[in-house]
Amino acid sequence: MIENPTAYWETLWAAGRQYRRLTDCETTVLDRQTGPGDGRLALDIGSGDGALARHLASRGFKTTGVDCAPSALALASTGPSSAAVTFCRADIESSQPPPLAERAFAVVTARLVYAFVKDKPAFLSRVRGLLAPGGLFWVVTPLTARVPAHRAPTGITTAEEELLTSGWSAVRATDMDYLRCFALRP
Repeated sequence: MIENPTAYWETLWAAGRQYRRLTDCETTVLDRQTGPGDGRLALDIGSGDGALARHLASRGFKTTGVDCAPSALALASTGPSSAAVTFCRADIESSQPPPLAERAFAVVTARLVYAFVKDKPAFLSRVRGLLAPGGLFWVVTPLTARVPAHRAPTGITTAEEELLTSGWSAVRATDMDYLRCFALRP
């Protein structure tokens, strides 16, 4: 597990590390789950280069992207349509998490983040507390069983998937090669 997320991710982003780009297939599946934003609030946890946050903003969501790596936020802030998103430096797992409005977000996303969360039960509890009634928690993550052995830590196990999907009133999963997209509703 990553002991110091800020230092770990900052080193990679500052070195120019690139991650899987947001695909049309992913956004199409997400858009079916969210519908139009209509000014509703969205939160993108681990926003990285800001592509997903900007996509949500383009759909009419008032979007906040949070990431712990300053270099990621600098990149996100210079991307296309970045003015439509508020980017904040924050570690959602910190003992002093960022001040975010409880039960306010119509959509909370965690794309390629969940596998790296240290305390998954606490994280899921925090997300549930941020979601507005009827909100959507959108998680995109690799599955350990579908990635090469040397990349296993970047995916989630069957037990971690069960933890992620338990306790929601509605769970929908869509597979995209080695990724699984989860649409979870309270």
